Amino acid sequence: MLFVFLFAGNSSAEPERIISMYPGHSDNIYALGGGDMLVALSENDDDDLLPELPRISLRTGAERILSLQPDVVITRSFAERLNPNLYDVLRRSGVKVISLDPPNWYDFPEYLKTLAAELNLDSESAITKLNAIIADISSRAHHEHKPHVFLEATSREIHTCSPSSWAAKLIELAGGINIAFDAKPLRYGSAIASFGVENVLKNHESIDVYIIQTGAMNHSGILEFKSREWSNALKNVRVYEIPEKYLSRPSLIGLEKGGNELIKIFWGD
Repeated sequence: MLFVFLFAGNSSAEPERIISMYPGHSDNIYALGGGDMLVALSENDDDDLLPELPRISLRTGAERILSLQPDVVITRSFAERLNPNLYDVLRRSGVKVISLDPPNWYDFPEYLKTLAAELNLDSESAITKLNAIIADISSRAHHEHKPHVFLEATSREIHTCSPSSWAAKLIELAGGINIAFDAKPLRYGSAIASFGVENVLKNHESIDVYIIQTGAMNHSGILEFKSREWSNALKNVRVYEIPEKYLSRPSLIGLEKGGNELIKIFWGD
């Protein structure tokens, strides 16, 4: 499993003030109807999600967080390793700390149920919403003439998504065929896999759609793509940009928006 639980404080009390230190958690809390309980988000959260709330650095001090009087701080293990003293102080101060790592595609339902249960949100409606989004995307994906797709995760060395990653599974759900189905992850469990320009060119006649994932990991885009010396070999390929948060972030918001973007690209719906 990719998630762990670390609790402190009064775990039986219903939370009224939550600080989220990871955008995926923020998205899911908001999607599950818990937006009113959020009092601050991480500095990496999207600007358009509850823009009136303060943003907190992953390296911030405990005094800043405690001044917001949270009942719960929800984070991930990466953030804890980055600032371990912060979470130690929060626990000693009676704040409940929940540490949940981003789940993979198959663990996402269990993650949602855990998140909902710990925050006293409706876990059954969480799964109902998840299933409804998946069913909608799947029903709009055609089953004939599926497009062959390459996803550029980073422009440096042209990395792609690993075959078991969230992005790869979302492409599959929307009816696409990932041409990098056998790409090797950079390390065990990584969502990023090696591929390279040579392999892109080797498969250029098979690629129908080239997707550039834009965001923190990849600042490239269509204009930069067209300036590459080798891009002319893909002149008949349709090239699109999709934000990383819609392709690779395990969240209900990302699933719905990312799925809709892919359906438009693949099928024109």
